[in-house]
Amino acid sequence: MLYRIIHFCKSFVVIALLFSACLSAEETWQALEQQLKKQLNQDPEVSLTHAQNLLNDPQYSFENNRSAWFAFNLYLTYSQINLGQFDQAKENAQLLYKLNDAEQFPIRHAESALLRAMVADRQSDAQLSRKMSEEGLQLLGEDKAKHAALAADLYSLLSGSYRSEADYGQALHYAKLALEYSWDDKPKRATMHNQIGVLYDYMGNMELALEHHESSLVIRRENSNQQGLSDSLYNIGEIYRDMEQYTSALSHFKQALKVDESLGNPYHIANSHGKLGQVYLKTNEFELAKEHIKKGLQLTRKMSADSDTSWQLSNMAKVYVAEQNLDEAKRLSEEALQLALESNAKRTEHTVRMTLLDIAVQQQDKEAAQEQISTLLSMKNLGLQYEQQLHKARAQLYENFGDIHGALQATKDFLNAKQKLYDYLDKQQTDRLKQNVEVIRQEQALSLLKKEKALQQAQLDNLKLQRGVVLLLMLLVVGILLMIYFRQIAKQRMASLKAQMLATNLEEKNQLLSDVAHELRTPLTALKLSIELLEHNIEPDKDKAYAKVHGKISQLDNLIRDIYHSAQYDNNVMQLCKETCDLTLLIDDVISDFDEQFKEKHQSLLVDRPSTPVLCNVDPERFKQIIINLLNNSLAYTYEHGQTHVSLKAITQGHKNCVQLTVSDSEPGLEESELDKVFDRLYRVESSRARDLGGSGLGLAICKQIVLAHDGTISAKQSELGGVEFVVSFEL
Repeated sequence: MLYRIIHFCKSFVVIALLFSACLSAEETWQALEQQLKKQLNQDPEVSLTHAQNLLNDPQYSFENNRSAWFAFNLYLTYSQINLGQFDQAKENAQLLYKLNDAEQFPIRHAESALLRAMVADRQSDAQLSRKMSEEGLQLLGEDKAKHAALAADLYSLLSGSYRSEADYGQALHYAKLALEYSWDDKPKRATMHNQIGVLYDYMGNMELALEHHESSLVIRRENSNQQGLSDSLYNIGEIYRDMEQYTSALSHFKQALKVDESLGNPYHIANSHGKLGQVYLKTNEFELAKEHIKKGLQLTRKMSADSDTSWQLSNMAKVYVAEQNLDEAKRLSEEALQLALESNAKRTEHTVRMTLLDIAVQQQDKEAAQEQISTLLSMKNLGLQYEQQLHKARAQLYENFGDIHGALQATKDFLNAKQKLYDYLDKQQTDRLKQNVEVIRQEQALSLLKKEKALQQAQLDNLKLQRGVVLLLMLLVVGILLMIYFRQIAKQRMASLKAQMLATNLEEKNQLLSDVAHELRTPLTALKLSIELLEHNIEPDKDKAYAKVHGKISQLDNLIRDIYHSAQYDNNVMQLCKETCDLTLLIDDVISDFDEQFKEKHQSLLVDRPSTPVLCNVDPERFKQIIINLLNNSLAYTYEHGQTHVSLKAITQGHKNCVQLTVSDSEPGLEESELDKVFDRLYRVESSRARDLGGSGLGLAICKQIVLAHDGTISAKQSELGGVEFVVSFEL
């Protein structure tokens, strides 16, 4: 049973880790997408740079992560549109539109269609904008609520395409649909309130226009949406301009321009300059008007936005009309009309033709005036206000040229249009009252809907909490089971390790006893033999025999002393008495004791020491013991007439200053495989020779223990002299 639980826990943990890794990777790029969205609203240049950097990362390439690649390209294109980089945006939008097939990727194809519609809208191509918007909405089908933000954007652009053709009824219908799908997205909701306010402004309903603009402004101030604030200020400024409150209009347009310039969107900057030019024209400040309109013209021409350029030119033409420079006004108006016709900008065409009519009347050009009046009256969605003005202008034109019959007919048409306008305004007033009642009803319904939604959200939160508690309890149970499991494993491993250590210690102890017994047996056997020879008077040279006995006793004493010292180091009994010493003096002290021994063996001893003191914090007696053991080893194993070289020098290892002691000798040497073993206890390359030389087999092992106790290093390698070189390093 326990095994099954443990197996289940292991499987659960593995699956959880894999699932967590997948979620982590997915959440990472989605978090980056949210960052781009936030940056786009605050600073499109930052969003543009961030998106470009992300797309240069191989992990977000088309091949490695198509979803992330598409999302980052979306925000790259949005940023380019906001910065007026329409050619690059158009190229990216077409690429995304092409790569995401409508059948296989309907939502991505709809998002790509949205991008193309946005670029077309900015470049005054109302037909393409409408076509792409309708295609995107068709792809969403019944899933519009599921993709509400996308549906809202598509309806908004569809509304804009009708607005550019002065079909305000259709434009208002789609703008309201966009507002409906923007309800859970405050920034979009603010944008749609703003768009509806503009349409009501165009339709002459200032009350509803101002109401929607104020709603938009409140939301944008709550969200600190700078571009949104600019749009609201801009449109409220338009209302004040239409109400002839020019001081308030200038204040709002200047604030909008300041925000636009901080965000760097050339499209909005140009519009704000144009609106300021219109207001300065109304206040007869012609030079300021021309200055702002020229700045707007430079930007619209640079963006190749024909519709906006036409609008700016019409503004400039009106300034020249006010200055009575009718020839220049006519030239600019004709250029503006050509651009308006090419971009199918009906509202701008209305404005330009009215300006040309004004010029023709002032120049007393009857044919040109008649042509403009006839053309304007034949245009769709002209509006009763325009129609009334045109009939009035025609009546005055006929009167000026003495055509009484034509003037009378035009006056009748004027009166009919005026009556229609009054009827329309009465109907509009009635509709407005109905709308106010409907608004109250909708607000009540909305309040009820919000309460229901809050209740549903509370129920959902409660359900999430319950699931969270259940999941937490499951994780707690799994955690406890895992803790028990790992504790059992740890106990088993600890018991196994203890048993292994005991076995190893016992084996090492037995091996050590065997080695010590072996080492003791050799001198004891020789000692016993010498004593027996003396006891039976067989030894001819008693002095030599006694000397041999003393030598074997000394060898036994050295062996026992070395075993004792080695055991002390193993048990951490030996305490180091460190002090700052001049290592050159310690070496000289040891060398002086070995001079005679090396001379007796006809072996040269060379010492290479620094001319200045080498100060190091060591135990002086233990340091000398290292040198003694290394020299004893060299003296014991080096052939006669050989040489031993002792060197001491200061070096740098990494970022540390160290002192290095080197003892090297001549033949015989060691094999590479034997160099690491020489520091093992009782290790001998040739045991029979080693016993004859009187070594204990512990000298080098003791050297290593002393060096390690000083936090140093010791190693053996082939010597250039033919023997072995021992290198000891201490940190200064």
